[in-house]
Amino acid sequence: MGIRHRDSSAIGFHDSCARRYLSISSLVVVMLFFLPVFSGAQELTIPKNPLKGRFVFEQKGCITCHSIEGESGKIGPDLATNKYYGSFLELASIMWNHAPDMLRRMRELELPYPEFTRTEMAELIAYLYYLRYLGEPGDLYRGKMLVKEKQCLLCHSIAGKGGDRAPAFDKLAKYISPLYMARALWNHGPEMEKQIKKMGLERPMFEKGDIVDLSAYIREASKGTEREQVFSSPGNPQRGRLVFGEKGCLNCHAVNGDGKDIGPNLKELEWDFSVTEIAGLMWNHGSEMWELMQEQEMSWPRFAGNEMADIIAYLYFLKFTDDPGDPDEGQKVFTEKACGHCHGADARGGEYAPDLSESKGLVSAIDLVQIIWNHAPVMEEKITEKVIRWPEFSGEEMRNVHAFLQHLVQSP
Repeated sequence: MGIRHRDSSAIGFHDSCARRYLSISSLVVVMLFFLPVFSGAQELTIPKNPLKGRFVFEQKGCITCHSIEGESGKIGPDLATNKYYGSFLELASIMWNHAPDMLRRMRELELPYPEFTRTEMAELIAYLYYLRYLGEPGDLYRGKMLVKEKQCLLCHSIAGKGGDRAPAFDKLAKYISPLYMARALWNHGPEMEKQIKKMGLERPMFEKGDIVDLSAYIREASKGTEREQVFSSPGNPQRGRLVFGEKGCLNCHAVNGDGKDIGPNLKELEWDFSVTEIAGLMWNHGSEMWELMQEQEMSWPRFAGNEMADIIAYLYFLKFTDDPGDPDEGQKVFTEKACGHCHGADARGGEYAPDLSESKGLVSAIDLVQIIWNHAPVMEEKITEKVIRWPEFSGEEMRNVHAFLQHLVQSP
């Protein structure tokens, strides 16, 4: 894939991305394929390659105003620092609400307004959604403090210092991704649980950045003991869905109507966490899960290879697609936001805008977002003429309006 107008800032952006992905959790050394972006006619599912959107981000000039962790544009917010959570339409609503300010600023700077194809729009939003998955760089000092606080060296050792009741952490030094440590902790969970009880210790629990900080410190403290480096893929949610079933997770957890309700329904939980934070949540749940599995005479699920990354990627993308909206509520929003001032009664067309009931492209969430975004400059002009306020939408409002337009298009 070629990159147009590649300048020094763009090169810096890619260099920064490469450094970040390696230093955080090596999620981008190689990229395995994800689920297809579209299934059926034009429906949104899990993205095939979330990082592909970074090329759209650059090609369309987003990099001119926005930076990723301080690299490139300073006009708009840093999209890595300001985490944007939410589903596809929730992220789309943030972009839409930002459009008027962006249009004014681009006119001042004499920059062209970026228009997107449906594929480009899907890739860009998937990339923005994916940014929070990568997490933050590990903190060596905090990792060192955590090793002491969690009393890890009573059983494990680093560079010859510590206990010998459990495997030396040095063996983890070659694994760049903190997910390898998360996998080792998980697989070791039942044995560790028994040893902790014998020693009268409390089971260590992990908070937000603990695993990535521990991993960073262990790699640094183990330097010289292992020269080989092993990288990880970012995880494949399609395979993760299969692993989820194969490991018996559906025996306790429900997802999208499948599985049992012994544990929480994972589709209903919020997943506004990075990959290592999700791994920490899984570990924290392990003790309760182990007791329950013993009662049910189930075997402890162990992960090999990239299975831990795959299953976490699957969990992470559960919230990417939107739940169906309410068409009746969407019609109310359509009226309240004064959309009918241009599009006419029930969006059947008006003096200033087309008949939306004839627009088959609005059936897909992807096409809806692409069409309204590309339409924004014309819409801003008409809104200014009619002295109407720019309509802003929450994610829920966007879902409901989409449902209303779907109903409108499908009605005779």
